[in-house]
Amino acid sequence: MDKIVHFGLFGCTVLLLCIGFYRQHGHISKLAYSLFAISAAFYGLAIEYIQKYIAIQRSFDMSDVAADTLGAVAGILAFKLIRKWWFKPEGQ
Repeated sequence: MDKIVHFGLFGCTVLLLCIGFYRQHGHISKLAYSLFAISAAFYGLAIEYIQKYIAIQRSFDMSDVAADTLGAVAGILAFKLIRKWWFKPEGQ
């Protein structure tokens, strides 16, 4: 259940980030998608290190980082579907 929560939280975060960026700029480049996914992955990794070295009774779990990263990628894919179905293409 923990991995599903990580996947869902990071997926929703990146999805909402993509929607906000798209509404503000009207497009998203491949570079921006990559930066969103990489930033989310590093954020998940940072959280795990904080849990390992700073938080009491918490541990580092690389599978949480993997779930975070996969969730971020899923958020991008979900945005691409949403953009295709609900957002009008530029110029229309």
